Amino acid sequence: MRQQSASSSQTLRIFLILCSISTTFPLTQPNIYNLLQQANTRPPTANASIPLGVKLGMYLESLGNFRSSEMSFDVDLYVYMSWQDTRLAHNFSDYVLINNDEIRKQIWLPDLYFANARQASFQEVTVPNFNLFVAPDGTVAYSCRCTLTVACSLNLRYYPMDQQLCSIRVLSYAYIAKQVNVTWFDKNPVRFNEEIGLPEFQIEHVSNAYCNGSYQYALTADSFKSDDFSCLTGNLYLSRSIGYNLVQSYIPTGLIVMISWVSFWIDRRAVPARVTLSFTTLVSLTTLGNGLRFGLPQVSYAKAIDLWYGACMFFVFCALLEFATINSYMRKSEKFDSMAKKMQSVVLTGRRLKTEKSPRSYGKPDTVQDILSERIKFIDNEFDYDAKEDDGMAMSIYDNVSCRKDDVDSSSEETKFSTKPKKNGANGTRKYIDKSLNQNSANESLMVATYFQISANHSRHALKIDKSCRYLFPFAFFVWNVFYWWYYLVYTKTPVDKTK
Repeated sequence: MRQQSASSSQTLRIFLILCSISTTFPLTQPNIYNLLQQANTRPPTANASIPLGVKLGMYLESLGNFRSSEMSFDVDLYVYMSWQDTRLAHNFSDYVLINNDEIRKQIWLPDLYFANARQASFQEVTVPNFNLFVAPDGTVAYSCRCTLTVACSLNLRYYPMDQQLCSIRVLSYAYIAKQVNVTWFDKNPVRFNEEIGLPEFQIEHVSNAYCNGSYQYALTADSFKSDDFSCLTGNLYLSRSIGYNLVQSYIPTGLIVMISWVSFWIDRRAVPARVTLSFTTLVSLTTLGNGLRFGLPQVSYAKAIDLWYGACMFFVFCALLEFATINSYMRKSEKFDSMAKKMQSVVLTGRRLKTEKSPRSYGKPDTVQDILSERIKFIDNEFDYDAKEDDGMAMSIYDNVSCRKDDVDSSSEETKFSTKPKKNGANGTRKYIDKSLNQNSANESLMVATYFQISANHSRHALKIDKSCRYLFPFAFFVWNVFYWWYYLVYTKTPVDKTK
């Protein structure tokens, strides 16, 4: 009996020593892992009336792939979360690192999601990118890396001189604000990599905000619940770089407009050259404008680039209308000039004219008014002349019609025609035409001079329009540029409020 009591007292003494050692040395390490291996599916709230506080922060590692047509962009970010889980309290003097994905799945984690993300993926190369630290009092510091395709509603009214606000919204999927209250870190909750270089945008500023609101949940066919949910917003203020559009859009279209002004220096009678230049510039501008709108969404409002393109089209179209006006004046000028030359030929040569009424009669000669009716023509080609050059013949300076010198009586008031045939050897007969001045020659000469004057006036009007447009079009285009760039670069630019 004494031996048994001695052995039992010795066993008790060893147990007490081991217990004292386990409380002073890190032999309690398996205890924390035993706790971690227990599945915890409910929030670690000690009091149901007090919500669990979850702190959140994020770091933007990279941005890119901005798609204006889809209104989305890609972002690679680190998400930091912190909360207190008293069930994971331990007696270690430092944080316990957990990077085993199987153990992470056994721990309760906030069910946060990105509300405006179209696609999201968790980085798992080369291992799952996360870490989890547990403090002795049960405070958990959890961070992970993920890639998102975020939807961003773009306002393109001032494109390509626009400023955009893109947000990343984070909400709790299942827990209302009374159960899990998500808030930002107190200091610098949203940060970004200063080395981020975007080809089209510049990051002006990032800020944090809240989007808490009432949402419906637990929906059924005939009922639902409604309560407040915690919502966080990370705001990115972006400013578009105009360099690309300046080189690819503004300068080429402006040069095309200036090229269309070359037609003002081309001869007014060179119709093919001016038509080719005007239509070529119009087609080139149309083709370039279609390329400008290729990568942009089909919005219902006019963008700044549309106004610029429309103004360029307007200037080129006005140059085309100016050519149409000039061509109209020149056609009238040529018409009056041609009529005046015909009338002058009749007045100076006194040739017999053919009318529809008497094509081969030699009665009273036709007057200048017959020319205006466009019903007359010269009869030179209707007779074969055998006009040998001799002392009795003289050639007209206007055509090849020959007449005898002694048959012209300048003192007569009327033009008399004689059809008396005269033999000329084996060549047949020859018609001799006696000519004299018409008594209305003075009035007809005045009419000829008037038509020449009208032709010259139309030509001068065309030249005056060309000279006016040489200065009017560049001045109007310069005024439009001043107003356009002042309005979109100065007047509509609002500075970003970095205090928010």
